[in-house]
Amino acid sequence: MKRLNLALLVVSLCAASLMNMVSITAQAPAAPPAAAPARRTPALVVLLVVDQFRAEYINQYGGEWTRGLRRLIDSGAYFRQAAYPYASTETCPGHATVATGALPRSHGIVANGWYDRATQRSIVCTTDLAKPVAIGGGDAYESHGPGLLRLPTLADELRNQSATGAHVVSLSLKARAAIAMAGHGGDTVAWLEDAGTWATSTSYGGSVLTKADAFVRAHSIERDYDRIWNLLRPAATYAFSDDGAAEQAPDGWTTKFPHSLSRPAGPDRIFVDNWRRTPFSDEYLGQMAIALGKDLGRGAGTDMLAISFSATDYVGHRFGPRSQEVQDTLARLDVTIGTLLDALDASVGRGRYVVALTGDHGVAPIPEQQTPFGIDAGRVVVADVQSAIEAALKGTIGSGPVFMTGSTEAGNNSSDVYFTADTLAKLQATPSARRAVTDAVERVAGIAKAYWASEAQSAGPGSAPDLRSIAQSYSADRSGDLLIVTKPYWVPGSGGTGHGTAYAYDQRVPVVLSGFGIRAGRYDESATPADIAPTLAHLVGITLPRADGRVLGEALIK
Repeated sequence: MKRLNLALLVVSLCAASLMNMVSITAQAPAAPPAAAPARRTPALVVLLVVDQFRAEYINQYGGEWTRGLRRLIDSGAYFRQAAYPYASTETCPGHATVATGALPRSHGIVANGWYDRATQRSIVCTTDLAKPVAIGGGDAYESHGPGLLRLPTLADELRNQSATGAHVVSLSLKARAAIAMAGHGGDTVAWLEDAGTWATSTSYGGSVLTKADAFVRAHSIERDYDRIWNLLRPAATYAFSDDGAAEQAPDGWTTKFPHSLSRPAGPDRIFVDNWRRTPFSDEYLGQMAIALGKDLGRGAGTDMLAISFSATDYVGHRFGPRSQEVQDTLARLDVTIGTLLDALDASVGRGRYVVALTGDHGVAPIPEQQTPFGIDAGRVVVADVQSAIEAALKGTIGSGPVFMTGSTEAGNNSSDVYFTADTLAKLQATPSARRAVTDAVERVAGIAKAYWASEAQSAGPGSAPDLRSIAQSYSADRSGDLLIVTKPYWVPGSGGTGHGTAYAYDQRVPVVLSGFGIRAGRYDESATPADIAPTLAHLVGITLPRADGRVLGEALIK
C-alpha cells in the first residue's frame, strides 16, 4: 500500500508539473519579431555650410550656444585645425571644394567670378545657358546652372551609383552655394534671386518644384516686412561694441541695434537685401529644409540634404567678425540648426543620419579695428593698382589698351589681372617690362607681392607658401595673367571687410562630423574641407572620381 501511494504521489506530481508547464507556455508572450538588420550606410547625408564661418567663432562665441551648433560640436568629431589650402577663399570655390572633395585647380571654380577669354566678358561661377524657373509664383530672371563645374559632386555620385535611387535637396540664399553643393542634378535645387524670387533652373528638370512651390506660396518672405531684429540675449552677454569702427550699415539701418525691416516704399528690393542680412533668412531656410526634407532618409538607400546658411556672410561683410550682429546671427543659427536636427531625429531617427558642418571661408577683421592694437592694417585702393600697372607699361612698352575690356570688374576676384593679348605678348617678350610691373604693383599701399601666371604654373614644394596657395586655386584658362597678394589685414573697399586671401583668418574654418559612423572627439590632425566629401563617400560606400582630400579615418567608428 505504501508503494502504491508513493507511485500515485509521483504520478500526481508529474501531472501537476506538466499542467504548470502547459499553463506557463500558454501565458508566455509571443517572441518579439526579429529586429531589422542594422544599416551599413547612413539613411541620410546632411551637409551644412555656414557662409563666412571663421574657425575662431566657436571659441569666441560658442560658449553661449545651447542647441544645434553646440550639439554637433559636443557630440561630433571636431577638427580644430582645419583650413582651406588655397588662396581664392570665396563662396563658390569653397562650396565646390566641400561638395567634390577636390581643390579649385581640379574642379575649375577658381573664384566667384572671372574674365572669360573665350567670350571676352566677365562671368560668375554659375553662368549657364540654363533658363531660370520661378518657385512660388512671379518671374525668375537670373540664369544659373552647374555647367562650369568640371567634376561631379558627392550628390552626383550618390545619385549615379545608388542601386535604389537617391534623392537630393540643396538649398541656399545664393545660387552659387545651392548649385555647387548639388552639382549637375537633384530633386530640388533652389535659391533666392536678388529681386526676392525663389528660383531653380532648367538644369534641374525645367519645371516648378511642387513641394518647394507649395512652401514658398505659404511662407512669403514678405511676412517679415514689419519684423525687428534685436538681440536674442541680454546685451551684457555680448562681446565687443555694438558700434564698431568702420562698420557699414545697410540702407535704412544704423550700425546699432535694433534693425527694422520696415521700408517707406514697402517690401522693395532693399527690403530683400536687408532681410538677407538678418538671422530671419537662416530661420526661413531651416524651415524650408524641414518641409522639403521630411521624406528623405526613409528608403533603402542614402539620400542627401544640403543647406548653405548665408546670413553670416551678408552680416559679416557689413559689420565684421567682432560685431554683435555676427554674434547674434550665430546665436540664432544655433537655434535654427537645433530645430532642424530635432525634425530629422523625428523623421529619420537619431543615429541613422550623418551630418557634416563647415564654412566656405573665413573673413578678415575690419582694418580700422586692428590699427589701435598697433597692427599694420588698411584698405587697398584697386584703382591705384591699375594705375601703377598702366604707368609701368607706358614707361617700358608704350601706351595703349592694357586690360581686357570688363576684366577689371571680373566678379569678386580683384586680385587677378587680365591683360589684352597684345600687351601680354609684349610682356612675355620683355622681361624688363614684367619686372617694372611687378615692382610698381608691390609699391602700392597694402600690396605684399605680385606673381605671374607662369610662376603659379610651376609652383612646387619649395615655393613660397602664398605662391603654393595660389597654385592650388589656379586654372590656366580661367585665372589671371598677374596674381596679386595683399598684405595681412589689408582689404579693398571703404567700409566693412572681406575675404579671398591665403591668410589664416580666411582659410581656417571648422570641420565637424556627427552621427552615423562617426567617433566623437577633438582632433588636431591636419584636415581641410576637401576631406568632407571623401569621408562621406566612404561612409556611403561610393567612389569619387578625383578627390584631393582624404578620408578622415581617425574619426570613423571601425
